[in-house]
Amino acid sequence: MAAYSPFIPVEDLRDYFQSTYQIDALARLFESPRVHGFIGEADGEPAGYARTQFHEGENRLYLASLYLLPAYQGVGIGGRLLGAAEQKALEYDLRELWVGVMTQNEAAGRWYGKRGFRFVKEEPFRMGKTTVSHQIGYKPLAAPAGKGKPAKVPFAVFDRAEGTLALADLAASFCEVQTEAWPLLAAGKSALRSARTREVAGSLVRVQYNPGRMTSCAAPLDPGSIRRRPCFLCEENLPPEQEWILYRGEYRLLCNPAPILPGHLTIAHCRHLPQSLAGRLGTFLTLAEDLGPSMVVLYNGPCCGASAPDHLHFQAAAAGLLPVEAGVPAPGKRNPAILRGGAEIFATRGLWCGAVVIEGEKRPVIEAAEGLIEALGLRAGVAEASAEPLLNLLGTRTREGVLRLILFPRLKHRPDAYFREGQGRLLVSPGAVDMAGLLITPREEDFLAIDDARVREVFREVAFDEAAVDALLASLTP
Repeated sequence: MAAYSPFIPVEDLRDYFQSTYQIDALARLFESPRVHGFIGEADGEPAGYARTQFHEGENRLYLASLYLLPAYQGVGIGGRLLGAAEQKALEYDLRELWVGVMTQNEAAGRWYGKRGFRFVKEEPFRMGKTTVSHQIGYKPLAAPAGKGKPAKVPFAVFDRAEGTLALADLAASFCEVQTEAWPLLAAGKSALRSARTREVAGSLVRVQYNPGRMTSCAAPLDPGSIRRRPCFLCEENLPPEQEWILYRGEYRLLCNPAPILPGHLTIAHCRHLPQSLAGRLGTFLTLAEDLGPSMVVLYNGPCCGASAPDHLHFQAAAAGLLPVEAGVPAPGKRNPAILRGGAEIFATRGLWCGAVVIEGEKRPVIEAAEGLIEALGLRAGVAEASAEPLLNLLGTRTREGVLRLILFPRLKHRPDAYFREGQGRLLVSPGAVDMAGLLITPREEDFLAIDDARVREVFREVAFDEAAVDALLASLTP
């Protein structure tokens, strides 16, 4: 009550207190193995407490509570409680401790800031009938003596502060520097410049011969193989030459050493979290906003082209080079739009596979996409709430300022021809770029063999057709 009464109405504080601090609710916390509590005492009397909670899906430890009675503030008890929480994070083998602080609680914000916390985003928080802004931040923690290696300093930090360089321009400068310093990246970009492409007559699809993508196309993606190999997106496993831009405090923007398109970037989460779109559509579209109309943002589902399904990441590349980008706005390539909460939704027409396009401002696009993904999961019979239906995404901000999201519903990851023996084999492993109309082939024989019939075979097996997309849209609740 002492902490929040200056900016939260007393009746809302009482309602929140009575619903949150009931014995039954506290007992559930006490019984959870992921929750830990600490009591600070003075003269044998309780003066304050702290509570930590481990969020397994995020692989983060949060300092969920730290309160002191006013009479005991400023005498070092809070610092010792914070130290206990930091030690608990190290016991989880984590290098960060996270916290949320109400923006209007300025004294607490200053207290955490002096102790090394950096706030990176804001979220709404509700107490009773009052909603306030909640700052989320973290404190980097040093590894115990003899464990780990010093953390590298990022090449640059992007947080969209006023006056900072546009993200697309910053990324272009960064990639130039990385190309000079990193021979593997220089070789990959050189190979892309000499890569052969051709259009498959009558299908609108282009094929690219790119031997540098063999590792990705042929990667074993079964859980056992994933567990046995080191994650190539975690900081400790990056090549010594590879640097990054810290993006909005949570992601590392990396140059992809085996590019498919010019300016190919991988945007990997700083934590080793599983590939999942749940709760991250906002981040995906914010990335599209920050990069602007000169780039497109891509997402591969964990079973739909992600070569690192164990590590959350997006990709980005130069805009205007994928066939779907020209196909979607063209007259006759979209059906009449469905209006949903301020967003326009329509199915594509006359492409190599079925797709759904959502356009509008960010919040309506997010809500429409979430509804569509939920309907896709129901259609596919996805039973577990944590499971993700098969899909790929492409996002961009048009030059008119409209956010455009293209969703490709999937039937499966790899076509049957991928697993055949001998001459019938086709080493094509479709991800977002392939679904967008650019088939990547790491073998020359596949590049030469692909014709209209094989293109139709691949997309018939892995993608929705127009009728299936229309049925999906019809299943959306009004």
